[in-house]
Amino acid sequence: MYQYLTIYLCWVLWCFVTFFMSEPRKRYTYSVVLLLFLILLPHELIIIDLPMNVAFLFLLAFSVLATIQSKLTIKQYFSILLISYLYAIYFIWRITSPILNDFSFVVMAVICGFLMLQICSRMIHQQMIIIIAGLSFGQLLYSIICRSYHLQYTINDTYFFSILFSILLLVAIQHSWEFIISKIENVVKMVEFKKRWNW
Repeated sequence: MYQYLTIYLCWVLWCFVTFFMSEPRKRYTYSVVLLLFLILLPHELIIIDLPMNVAFLFLLAFSVLATIQSKLTIKQYFSILLISYLYAIYFIWRITSPILNDFSFVVMAVICGFLMLQICSRMIHQQMIIIIAGLSFGQLLYSIICRSYHLQYTINDTYFFSILFSILLLVAIQHSWEFIISKIENVVKMVEFKKRWNW
């Protein structure tokens, strides 16, 4: 079920990126990344006796490159590390004390991740890099910890993808809403200016 949710969220996010993102270069980059992700999603590789989803490895490589190329502040790099650490702790807590059901577990992670992003940055490009890098490194850390304690069966990429794309979709909706509101305000100002000119 969560894999279908991931595909659905990815397509919706692709629509937001393609039709609402203002910068053409970033719009093209993100739309290609999302399409490549969808192509790689069904495939897996085995690395050191650990099955790894190819789409996850692709996101991990993308997050490393984007983090290196972006001009983030020290606080934002620290935020990436903090999100990674919290992500791994959250999933380990799920193993040790399974209080929440699957839906509540994912929803809580999405809400906390989205709120943390609002504190880290207000720019959409930086928010996307921070959340993709933070969750990807967190999933890698969680996978390494599980493998160290022979808990490979608990590693589930579908939760990771669902949480990541839900947060990205919320960010896209927020910025699209802000973009639409600013356009409406500009139209209202122009109408008011024309009314004053006519009077």
